Amino acid sequence: TLPYEVLLEFSNDTPDAVTLQVLRREDGGQAGPIIFLDARENISLVLTAGVAYKYAIRQPRRDAELSVKIWSDTRCSLSDVFRA
Repeated sequence: TLPYEVLLEFSNDTPDAVTLQVLRREDGGQAGPIIFLDARENISLVLTAGVAYKYAIRQPRRDAELSVKIWSDTRCSLSDVFRA
């Protein structure tokens, strides 16, 4: 099976700014840069389908870690991440 790319869209649907950082990939890739998202901003990241990625998501008063493995384009609302 040939690898293919999918989009993971992070939607900052919270009233506060957040930072995102890729912490780890299952294929051994290193931590990525820190991405700043202002309130109500979105960003789409290109991922390899079926590869696990781990993200750190931070706001001034709360932190979350999110692990994802997707096979199709996916949208992730950050309010849902912090609610979980």
